[in-house]
Amino acid sequence: MPLDVHTDRTEPRFGHRDLLRTVAEGTAGAVGGTFLRELVRHVASAFDAKFVFVAEATDATGAYVRVISGWYDGGWMDEPFEYETRGKPCALVVERSVVAFPDALTKRFPEAKPAIDMGLESYLAVCLRASDGTHLGHLAVMDAGPMVAGDADVAAMRIFASRAAAELERRRQAAALRRSRARVIEAADAERRRVGRDLHDGAQQRLVAVANLLKVAQRRMGDGDDAADALRLARDELGAAQTELRDLARGLHPVALSERGLRNALESVIVGCEVPVALDVAVDELPDEVEIAAYFIVCEALTNARRYADAGRVRIRVAAEADGVVVEIADDGKGGADPSCGTGLRGLADRVDALDGRLEVDSPAGAGTTVSAQLPLRPLS
Repeated sequence: MPLDVHTDRTEPRFGHRDLLRTVAEGTAGAVGGTFLRELVRHVASAFDAKFVFVAEATDATGAYVRVISGWYDGGWMDEPFEYETRGKPCALVVERSVVAFPDALTKRFPEAKPAIDMGLESYLAVCLRASDGTHLGHLAVMDAGPMVAGDADVAAMRIFASRAAAELERRRQAAALRRSRARVIEAADAERRRVGRDLHDGAQQRLVAVANLLKVAQRRMGDGDDAADALRLARDELGAAQTELRDLARGLHPVALSERGLRNALESVIVGCEVPVALDVAVDELPDEVEIAAYFIVCEALTNARRYADAGRVRIRVAAEADGVVVEIADDGKGGADPSCGTGLRGLADRVDALDGRLEVDSPAGAGTTVSAQLPLRPLS
């Protein structure tokens, strides 16, 4: 039977004071994912254990968990992995604060194939709960030989488990905030798309029709007439209005992006640009939210290069990189851009952050500006 606190009379092979000191010193100053990595490493050192990990529950019942930080056989586990808890000792952690099996683990849990494959025979886990009592996961220690923990040792483990739980809760809140931002941006993009298409299919087409009617009227009236001059002026003003409306519609949501993809949409942006632009788009189809983010990043950076940087040339690159896309816009202007000034780059930062991406601006004075964004293609966590 698992014990809430193990009381085996066998002397533990480590002392709780050593455990407290080793883990406290090893994790001092560490935050976020670094804390979790240092936690498992130093707990493994204090226990002299083969496997220590932090598992995050991926559903409310704890039926599935994902190992997000693990130390196995002297090294960190690089890739998170998910597994079902049924038939394994961690299934008991949902209802108990501490679960301990000092030995004969695989005999008690013959379905625990990973433990069998890894030659693990002892188990100690502390439940991780949020401030509202929600089950978040567990911190577990496993080893190939017997592992005995006294009350004081378990109490020490609970101290660090509380901090690990706080980190998991922070991660969940951050992920929820990103998802909320993504929903807001998605709703705004849908409205921009609707308005942009309405302008393109409605007002812009009507203006084109009016321009054609004015052209016909001007031809019938002939030259040298005051009315003809007025018609000519009206056509010029109408042409300017069409250009402004086209730019407005493109800024809201470019029809070309939806109809012809990112490469063609960016090609239409740089047509007629007074600054020479080298465009290199080495990606094909992208998820809608990534594609529109890449488009607006390029548009904002290009606008800044044209208006404020006194740039002589601009280079735009969009390329696949690992499991994401990199968007980079570099100019040879005067540099010194401050990302905190103005709403353009701040809005882009929010859009990129909502995708769990990263936006960087490198703009040393006198050495040009490079805006780069890494946009992951994986689903939001």
